[in-house]
Amino acid sequence: MSLFSVSSQPERRQSCIEQEHHLSSISFYDATTSNRIGFRGAQVAAFLEAHGILIPEQPNRALKMPNGLWILRLGHTEFWLVDKRDQNTDAMIELEKEAEQREQVTRLYCQHSHALFVLTGDDCPEMFAKVCAVDLSGDTFKRGCIAQTSVARVSSVVVNVSKSEFEQTRFLILSDISSADYLWKALDDAAEEFQQTTTTIS
Repeated sequence: MSLFSVSSQPERRQSCIEQEHHLSSISFYDATTSNRIGFRGAQVAAFLEAHGILIPEQPNRALKMPNGLWILRLGHTEFWLVDKRDQNTDAMIELEKEAEQREQVTRLYCQHSHALFVLTGDDCPEMFAKVCAVDLSGDTFKRGCIAQTSVARVSSVVVNVSKSEFEQTRFLILSDISSADYLWKALDDAAEEFQQTTTTIS
């Protein structure tokens, strides 16, 4: 029996999200169809490191590899790999195949269980304050931090993936795919307060 690979053929995936949203200082897009895989088990860290994957030192931390792959450590033995620009499809397929041969390494199908949104803009922390009880401001929630929390009453994983302290703030949100449309509309509504204004100089 051939193995089912969640990373193959990303170009054939579809999302039900309507990506039109209000004009504001916060921009966001739906990256649900991009590559994501997860692994859980006592040997996962060793398995990933053996394949050249960098490992965050502690849970609820994330780091970005030079190839653009984000590594999320959600627990001591649980890791998700996010390839939001589909730059590492072949490598992720190979990881999935080899994981099937390893004991104490279990694949997690976060590709199908979770939607993925990308939010950009310096007003993002203020917007999150309207829909999330966790303080996601830059002083406390720095690049590489992960919050497993509720956003607009939807269980979500929020990751700070800002490029640097001198560039725009950026977040990933992964949430239950069955609530994706609701969450998208809730974020759109929350962002509407930060509508862009045009100043006319006479």
